[in-house]
Amino acid sequence: MIQVGMTDCPVVRDLLDADEIQLDYLEVHGPFVEDARLAYPNKPMLLHNALYQWSLTHDDGLEHKDAANITRQRLALAGSPWYSLHLGFSVEEVDFYDEAMQALSPLQPRDLVLKHCISRLNLLKSLLPVPILIENLDYNPTQAYEYVCEPAFIQQVLAETDCCLLFDLAHARVTAQAFGLPVEDYIFQLPLEKIRQIHLNRPGWRDNRLVDAHLALETDDYNLFEMVLKHCQLWAVTLEYNHERNVIPLQISRIRDIISKHNS
Repeated sequence: MIQVGMTDCPVVRDLLDADEIQLDYLEVHGPFVEDARLAYPNKPMLLHNALYQWSLTHDDGLEHKDAANITRQRLALAGSPWYSLHLGFSVEEVDFYDEAMQALSPLQPRDLVLKHCISRLNLLKSLLPVPILIENLDYNPTQAYEYVCEPAFIQQVLAETDCCLLFDLAHARVTAQAFGLPVEDYIFQLPLEKIRQIHLNRPGWRDNRLVDAHLALETDDYNLFEMVLKHCQLWAVTLEYNHERNVIPLQISRIRDIISKHNS
């Protein structure tokens, strides 16, 4: 059965506490796992990105910021059946600003970025008792996203780590626009058969380019979701939205309807 959940945030908690939405799980980010578990002791949770401002390509690898130990601790606290993280970045040091990761250190060569991503993911696989999903990113011209959004790069990392894919639809739309491709063309260059989880939200426009704005889903987003659903073996769908309270139940209902139609 395909599970449906949302990213943990105040408006989602309000709706859960008021029993106005039914979710199969909460997706939690590492720094907030402890608070989420205190608030919902028995709620199923998925762990996404155990650390912030961290890159697979840092020279210290999983020792940087004690990433290996922190990931294991937060994974256990969440009780997550799998672990998902960003496939990135093309620099060692990053920080989040203005809807995107910004490079704080020099751009690394493509071969080195690829080597580090593969080796760190394989090491992480050996340390964790659950499957690992890597998430496709949204290309931004900040030098933090070079190479890692290319379909060939994603394909090679998946092939050499045997990880699965967390497919973020908004990220795919942002990257396709940046690469000058129709979104469908970009999507079908990805290994859809390896998708196990999908992130859903709508990007927005800023300075004549798409950015990952986490807006409410519209008809074309649902249509793309339905298209992808036909080509993958899905475990879960996560709605990433934290704005208007009244539109959340409608989006969850529409997502469940599409899944139900797919299963019938």
